[in-house]
Amino acid sequence: MPFVHERPLVIPLFIPHLGCPHRCVFCDQRTITGSGGQLPTPDQIRAEVNRYLSFTHKHYSSIQISFFGGSFLGLDQAVTLQLLDIAADFVDRGVVDSLRFSTRPDTIRPDRLADIAPYPVKTVELGVQSMNDAVLAVCRRGHTATDTIAAATRLKDAGYQLGLQMMVGLPGDDDHGAMTTARQLVRLNPDFVRIYPTLVLSGSPLARMHRSGQYQPMDIDACIRLVARLYLLFKANDIPVVRMGLQASDGLADPGARLAGPYHPAFGHLVHGQIVLDAICRALADMKAFPHRLTIGTHPSMISRVQGLNKRNLHYLQKHHGFKKISIIQDENIKPDQLIVGDQSIYF
Repeated sequence: MPFVHERPLVIPLFIPHLGCPHRCVFCDQRTITGSGGQLPTPDQIRAEVNRYLSFTHKHYSSIQISFFGGSFLGLDQAVTLQLLDIAADFVDRGVVDSLRFSTRPDTIRPDRLADIAPYPVKTVELGVQSMNDAVLAVCRRGHTATDTIAAATRLKDAGYQLGLQMMVGLPGDDDHGAMTTARQLVRLNPDFVRIYPTLVLSGSPLARMHRSGQYQPMDIDACIRLVARLYLLFKANDIPVVRMGLQASDGLADPGARLAGPYHPAFGHLVHGQIVLDAICRALADMKAFPHRLTIGTHPSMISRVQGLNKRNLHYLQKHHGFKKISIIQDENIKPDQLIVGDQSIYF
């Protein structure tokens, strides 16, 4: 029986910086998407979808066509409907299951929801970024937290799967503000969230703020620790975090594209490793004396997170706690969110 991926295959179609009436200070869609800012043509859309569909050796739980990069419902109505018509044809033919898109909270109006109602749209993601109106104003978002609450409510009431995107390290924000935003997002009951660190991209207004000293990006270690706290908050409320950090792309891989900020191509892995390291350190704090050899029991699927990227967790434990040897014991009877540190069981 072929292996079936738990997550759907998402076929991304970028519509960079289109449909956005505002220029957010952190935004440089050309860098993020590697695109020149033009809508894909119908032929380009069909070719890209067919290219993904040619991966017949893989089996997915479902297949979605997704419009990312701009603000989908901020596009002209005729453009939105044209894009949906092209994508919906693949659903009608039975080769794609549903559609999804990302958009701004203030585009979720009754008239635009009426436009998409006849189409097989399943998932809508909102670029929330923050629930602090002062931070949104500094970032020139052009919408408020009230717009986000109204949009999320309308989408949930209409039966759409709701995704929310937030950012950390925004101008005018701090750790407390990010945690407050996350708690407000929890109250909106999304189906999933994404967490993005703020990067200083060379083509963004934030680059000028950084050069003038008006903005200082987060240190990557501080960012990892904050995002770890956010992840655990969402996890405690049964809200999946489907991405942490921007995807590694040709645009972001270009050294000239990023001036500063907490970027790492394996950012999510670093966060997961930090969560596990924090759990181990909590267990060690309860020990009266450290043994020379530490044993850590874990589920086999968690080995890489226990070790940390490039074994950074093991190096930390040896350096800061003086362990001569650390042994990791694999045990399928241990739950994925559980560790056995010495003789202590701890969950994270």
